[in-house]
Amino acid sequence: MNKLPAQKVDGLIDGMALLEELATHKEPVAGLELARKLGMSPVRVNRLLKTFAYLGYAYRTSSRKYAPGPALHVLAVESMASSGLLRNAYQYLESLSELVPTVALGVLWKEKVCYLFHRSGGKGMGSGLSPAFLYDWERSSIGHALMAERDFEDIPGLTPELAKQLLHTRRNGYALVRNSKHYTLAVTIGEPAYAALAVSGMKTLDEIPPLVRQLKEYVRLIAK
Repeated sequence: MNKLPAQKVDGLIDGMALLEELATHKEPVAGLELARKLGMSPVRVNRLLKTFAYLGYAYRTSSRKYAPGPALHVLAVESMASSGLLRNAYQYLESLSELVPTVALGVLWKEKVCYLFHRSGGKGMGSGLSPAFLYDWERSSIGHALMAERDFEDIPGLTPELAKQLLHTRRNGYALVRNSKHYTLAVTIGEPAYAALAVSGMKTLDEIPPLVRQLKEYVRLIAK
């Protein structure tokens, strides 16, 4: 987890928190609701929203609610294109989809997993580009793989059982999570890790070793 700088800019921190909250809403949202969720002054939120609207990062509707603006969409596309993560990983996600029911690529943000790609159930590869927003890290092999690289004292609400699982993940070099009917497996990308590649749907432990080798080879190629 990044340390807070000695000379932090509170206005920037508040503005980014507001922009992030706005981006998670599927429908236009009122400034008062955003202020309530963030625990911020309605006056401050209103000023920030008007500034974001001026810059194009927010859009004010006729009902005086706010939605993500065109500049935010452009920023999302620019960041995805310039990072090359999804572009580099796509061919390997496609190859893995021929071996297992579910494939995923994700990052960790504020104790939540954000899927950049998540495809399951034999659907077309294009369906993987519209995943859910955020997912609890405890239930995700991607979350386990990325959390295992953190200092445990920096992980809020870490239970002894979860700490034991993360230690196991750290020692093995991959995360293996048992769900009700199958296993899910993830390997981190990069040093230090910034993302993880995952597969899911395996029924037996015998399926795991060859998939670990395959994932480790793919993440090596993705990180090049």
